[in-house]
Amino acid sequence: MAVEQEIRLNSSLRAEINLPCPEDGSAYRAVAEAWFTAALAEAAGALGEKFGYDLDLSARASAITGGNSTYGPPGSFWASLLVTRASGRQVETYWSPKNWRTFLRGVEKMPPEAKVQLAVVGSDGFPGEPWLDVSVVRERDAPDWIALVVDRTTEEFTDPGTRNDAQNRWTAFLRAQAHAHESVLFGSIADDAEVATGRTALEATLGLFQDDTFPDLDSVLRGYAWITVCSPGVVEALGGLDRLRDSAAFFAVEPLARGGALLRATENIWEYGPDAVHAVFRALAPALPPGEASPAISCDTLRLAFEDAAEPGRS
Repeated sequence: MAVEQEIRLNSSLRAEINLPCPEDGSAYRAVAEAWFTAALAEAAGALGEKFGYDLDLSARASAITGGNSTYGPPGSFWASLLVTRASGRQVETYWSPKNWRTFLRGVEKMPPEAKVQLAVVGSDGFPGEPWLDVSVVRERDAPDWIALVVDRTTEEFTDPGTRNDAQNRWTAFLRAQAHAHESVLFGSIADDAEVATGRTALEATLGLFQDDTFPDLDSVLRGYAWITVCSPGVVEALGGLDRLRDSAAFFAVEPLARGGALLRATENIWEYGPDAVHAVFRALAPALPPGEASPAISCDTLRLAFEDAAEPGRS
């Protein structure tokens, strides 16, 4: 595939892995803690250089609760822990070693969401950019599956001085996670996912939610992106690894345990332009949900082919 003109990335990037939900709280915590630890070490980049497990922000947190309206001076580092309970109530605490231990104990209750948030304090005194969120999500309407997610701002991927290192770290991180979980059902690195809802761009434009797509991940993809992780059933539906390689849609086709695959569309994410997007769509169409994606009102550029997967190439 010819190298395309460099694209402009959207403001945030997401790495995600979807798995069957562990059966009990201790297994759930083990999966979650391993994800948090790996993401903070490998995906945080420059933000991670400011972070440490012995970090204690209690003094600044006391100032906030005491009436101070800021989280610290502009440019300072902030980290917090957030749990969304079954009732929908969100409980957020500042980072400290004690709160981290309490947070992990709370994860054993298998809440709808547990999140570690890193950020730099903005000029208004509140957490701003750059930021990194590391989450474990168990959708209320799809509790049999979990989403392991990392979201962060893309400044390291748009800076020519840092983008190669950032890309190498993220691809190595996702590859390691995809290989670590034999039961992986879906995964991706994308810059057009809906951060607020967790939906892929394809789900959003087709009007689908995770409870629509998660039950069929053994044979149907939630979407497609620069990197797409496929379950064994999806690979089978697509005709196998050799057919994926022969499609010429991918820079790399990497086999995973039990017959899954990790598909990388282009060598560099900033080369994943319209021609590459269409090639990936055509190769993956047999395992995509039916329906024609419709351009949405969005501040992001959607990396989609606006065609019906049931009839690729029609429009």
